Amino acid sequence: MAIPTMSAPQLKPEEWELLGQLLECKQRELLAELRHTTKRAFREALHERLEQVEELLRKIPRQEPPAEC
Repeated sequence: MAIPTMSAPQLKPEEWELLGQLLECKQRELLAELRHTTKRAFREALHERLEQVEELLRKIPRQEPPAEC
């Protein structure tokens, strides 16, 4: 059985930009939560999520400097 391959979503440049801005906002939220978290298991889960968000950010084509939340 063949495994279907996934292709990149077809988004307009402004949609990619919005997606990048949303991910940057989430990145900032996760960094703030990490600073205030004392439980090790929760901290590790937050760190994993932060790595996923940062990996997605690296994959997004960007043209303009990031906007504020």
